[in-house]
Amino acid sequence: MTRPLPPLALALHQTPARTKGAPLAVGARSLRAILGRLLDRGYRFLRVEEVEPGGLPLGYALLTVDDGYASNRDVLAPLARELGIPWGVFVLVGAPGGRNDWDLRGVSPRERHLREEEIRGLAGEGVSIGSHGMTHRDFTRLNDAELAAELADSKAWLERTTGRRVDALSYPWGRVNRRVAEAARAAGYRRCFGLRGPGDFCIARTALYSPDQIPGVFEATALLAPRAGRVLRDSAGALGGWLVARALAALGRAHA
Repeated sequence: MTRPLPPLALALHQTPARTKGAPLAVGARSLRAILGRLLDRGYRFLRVEEVEPGGLPLGYALLTVDDGYASNRDVLAPLARELGIPWGVFVLVGAPGGRNDWDLRGVSPRERHLREEEIRGLAGEGVSIGSHGMTHRDFTRLNDAELAAELADSKAWLERTTGRRVDALSYPWGRVNRRVAEAARAAGYRRCFGLRGPGDFCIARTALYSPDQIPGVFEATALLAPRAGRVLRDSAGALGGWLVARALAALGRAHA
């Protein structure tokens, strides 16, 4: 008897045309191979709007990206169209049109964020649009007023820009606690994504990183590994994100 495929929500960041060594960049060739393998295994991909707050059902996958970079439009969008895979982007609303100088240079190559008209264009093409907050600060470290502003202002901007209801959220750095989850619910978000979190208000995702460009690495660590192996992979990613966030905060970066 064939075992059902476990649900799988993927999180990308930069999607360059060619292989990059930076941790958050996954090149088109490798991404094509990973997505093709998932399709071959029988995964069916959902749109963000089709995901229930409690998570994905067995046999289904979700493709999302955080921050909203130009390479998502230029590289990922045509690849997803070719493969027939829906996808969604969680926009860092305080950054449209600017470069990611707020991030550590060794973590992600310098790249332009999507412009307002590009975000609007993707929405018109059927790409799901969600919020990644305004400034990429760790929501768990904000006071109540700051948190409410991050949630409400980003949602309002995206709804004005796209002309569509926005009720999906990706927690910056994947970090969430019960206070943050309750604030997100109160702000009108219905589907919220992170690494781990309280109750059913944090749909866990598996992030793709530069090492996944090595053939077989993603399949071995995210698909075929026992649960303990997948937990170790995700924990390593969460630790890396936490360290970067603390480093940015120490540097006084505006978006940290």
